[in-house]
Amino acid sequence: MEIVELVVRVGLVVATTVLFGMVFLAYIRSRNRKMLLIAAGFGTFFVHALVTIPELFSDAYRIALGENLHLLFHLIGLIFILLGTLKD
Repeated sequence: MEIVELVVRVGLVVATTVLFGMVFLAYIRSRNRKMLLIAAGFGTFFVHALVTIPELFSDAYRIALGENLHLLFHLIGLIFILLGTLKD
């Protein structure tokens, strides 16, 4: 794996972690269903990022996640965020 790809992917995981942390802290502060749905969406992105971390360091940890499964994770996260945004 090229060093640039490694740095970019780790940077994206860190950015996802920070974003999920901010949204989750906002949910803890407000405790409403709208923020819960938005936090669940960003939580889906966070879990997806954590699942793909081990394959960065060793091919022995490569998980057989096809492109369609990656898109499914993203679709589920975006649906939760959309439902939270439209909730009023």
